[in-house]
Amino acid sequence: MAEPTKKGVGTIVRECLRRYFFAGLLVLLALVITVWFLGWIVGLMDSVLGLLPSSLHPNSYLPFAIPGLGALATLASILLLGFLATSVVTRRALMLWDRFLGRIPIFRGVYTSVQKLVESIFSQEQSGRQVVLIEYPRKGIYTVGFATGLAGGELEKRGEQRLVNVFVPTTPNPTAGFYLLVPENEVKSLEMTPEEAFKLIVSGGMIKPGEKPNSEDSK
Repeated sequence: MAEPTKKGVGTIVRECLRRYFFAGLLVLLALVITVWFLGWIVGLMDSVLGLLPSSLHPNSYLPFAIPGLGALATLASILLLGFLATSVVTRRALMLWDRFLGRIPIFRGVYTSVQKLVESIFSQEQSGRQVVLIEYPRKGIYTVGFATGLAGGELEKRGEQRLVNVFVPTTPNPTAGFYLLVPENEVKSLEMTPEEAFKLIVSGGMIKPGEKPNSEDSK
């Protein structure tokens, strides 16, 4: 009976070290990228404090700088604005404020467009933000986007067929992206939810629609 092939001690050690190295590298990279991204978000929110006058800036009267204070202030402001936006008492005041901003030349075009885009994508209602599949940037290559409605006005008249407004977020920052006008017959609707689409885009396809973290394989 032939003896099984035996590996040298050096080969076994190299294979073990290689396996341990790549396993550790994956853990370290995931941790570093996560910490970097969260640090970038916190730093961006902390920069909001720079808009305050020097006399009101927390660093002027606190004995030491507190990292993340701007992030807490930003989150508190978002919650406060959300409360005011849903309150019956202040809703009319916010409507008047939006109307005022909508009358400022140049500013109104950007403000109104961004407001509608944010509402259509991050709204809790499913209508107005259908997840779609289109061929982009060329035939044979597909990408996931959000259909925000049919193109109207001059775009509707000039096109040979009906065009769909599609917003294509970028990876890993979905707040940036591209606005595309795609023929209606080239837009394929998907059943995944906008939340699943965002996870798919941000993770670069690593998190698939409907996939749950640490899910056990079906037996």
